[in-house]
Amino acid sequence: MAQANHSTHPIQVLRDTATSLEAAIRSCLSKPRKTAIHNLRTLTRRIEAELELLAMLPALPPHEEQARNAVRLLRKLRHAAGQVRDIDVQRDLIRDEAAASNGAPHPSREQDRDLREQACQLRRELKRKRDEAEDHLLRLLHKQRTQLPLAIEELLDTLAPSESITLSEPQLTTLVRDWYGNHREPHEPAPIPQNIADLHEIRKRAKLARYLAESAPESAVKARRLAARFESLQQAGGQWHDWLILAEVAAHELGDSAQLPQRFAAQADHSLRTFKRRLRYKM
Repeated sequence: MAQANHSTHPIQVLRDTATSLEAAIRSCLSKPRKTAIHNLRTLTRRIEAELELLAMLPALPPHEEQARNAVRLLRKLRHAAGQVRDIDVQRDLIRDEAAASNGAPHPSREQDRDLREQACQLRRELKRKRDEAEDHLLRLLHKQRTQLPLAIEELLDTLAPSESITLSEPQLTTLVRDWYGNHREPHEPAPIPQNIADLHEIRKRAKLARYLAESAPESAVKARRLAARFESLQQAGGQWHDWLILAEVAAHELGDSAQLPQRFAAQADHSLRTFKRRLRYKM
């Protein structure tokens, strides 16, 4: 029986992801729904992660200028798609929180009415902002529809002489762990940052580390397990971030004393504790 090939081909992975991104752009231009926008944003992140991986490899042709140009365009697109995605998530969280309040023990009619009114008001305002963010995204997509693929194609052409470069599974997982900055032994607990900015940085690095590990083929079980651990950490941090931002948005729109901002702040505190517990696990 032939032995499975667990090697990663970084440039080919980048080429495949770029093709998927072009399809995602077309999908968003056709129907900018939640799933399409989420997919678009994720693919921009994946390409950024793949460029991070290439930056770690020696003996590649000089490609820094082409990479910078591609990243500049990708970040604009990711930011625009991220604004729409965040509002979609926020509106869903508001809906779910308002629905959950109906099952709370003995809420007063006045409290229940106030909460539902706040939820409707906030969802309406976010719908207006979502429409504006979607319009901005579509304008950017029309502008970048050919610009971004050309920039990535120029980068790939520059890298073409090294198309055959490969990374073994142990090489890839070592690079990912080193990039993330985790060098402790499995039994050593990770120090838990208390600074909010540091926690945000860990959340973002976990997301890119996941995508770095996911550049391995499906047959690379250890790399995929590493990716799953980073994904778990990313999701815990992402939930905290979503609630935190929603609490800030709700407080701005409704006032700090309103029920919804207080409920969202409590959810953010709970999610932060979960995120910090997850940080104790070895990657």
